[in-house]
Amino acid sequence: MATIEIGTETVKTGRRTVSQTAAFRLRVIWSLTFLMLLALVVLYPLWEIVRISLLHRSEVILPDASIWPLDLSAYQRIVDGLSFPRYFLNSLIVTTTVTAGNTMTAILAAYAFSRASFRGRDVLFLIVIGTLMIPNHITLIPNYLTFASFDMLDTYVCLILPFLASGFAVFFLRQHMMTIPKSLDEAARIDGASSWKILWDIVVPLSLPAISVVALFTFMSNWNEFIWPLLATTSDDMRTVQIGLRFLLREEGEGDSPDWPLVMAGTMITLTPLLLAYVIAERHLIRGITMGSLK
Repeated sequence: MATIEIGTETVKTGRRTVSQTAAFRLRVIWSLTFLMLLALVVLYPLWEIVRISLLHRSEVILPDASIWPLDLSAYQRIVDGLSFPRYFLNSLIVTTTVTAGNTMTAILAAYAFSRASFRGRDVLFLIVIGTLMIPNHITLIPNYLTFASFDMLDTYVCLILPFLASGFAVFFLRQHMMTIPKSLDEAARIDGASSWKILWDIVVPLSLPAISVVALFTFMSNWNEFIWPLLATTSDDMRTVQIGLRFLLREEGEGDSPDWPLVMAGTMITLTPLLLAYVIAERHLIRGITMGSLK
């Protein structure tokens, strides 16, 4: 009798395991289906940008317009007949410099706030956090008047200097560096390492995921900056790519509507550096975003 009960219990347990496995597989299928639908929703606008950019301006309104054979005239007009390549180069110079400068200042400040002990450290850190509460648009007029007084408007200096420090970047890196054991610093000091060597040989390598997140977010936000370059620049030699996109809307297509293939071609060119930056930093980006949830 006991043997039968044990056997029955084993059969019941086996049935329950099969049921759980089926439920798990069903959840996986539903999850993958949802993610695929979500991916289609996200990728569809990108596909429309590519599709319209490869059409002739007279075919945009046609419901059955085909992209084959490919029409690259919109891209050719951007490269040859407009100032868009100059705008793209300006954005690349400004964004690369800002990304490098902002990341460097964030690393140094975060290292000081997380490792050094000095009077007023916590107060200064609270001030840095307090800057996150100040909307960027409030600083537009003071920055404009300051650069105007030094005759620095319409230069790379005025496009780069206001973005070389970020309270968010300092806060984010400081929180990550606080999780690195200080025993590593002590062991390095016993071996004769200086604070500078500890920073670059220990702290920075262990903080690469967080640094990648800061660099990518800085690159994206500065590449998409529109209001400040619009105010601070007046010549085609200094305007950035976002202003160039706005100017493309002035190019007339059929009737009074914009030349949409030209606009979409410019949009696709503008998106390319952001996509490349994400692909390069994707591995560190995921680790940097999820590191706070792991112990």
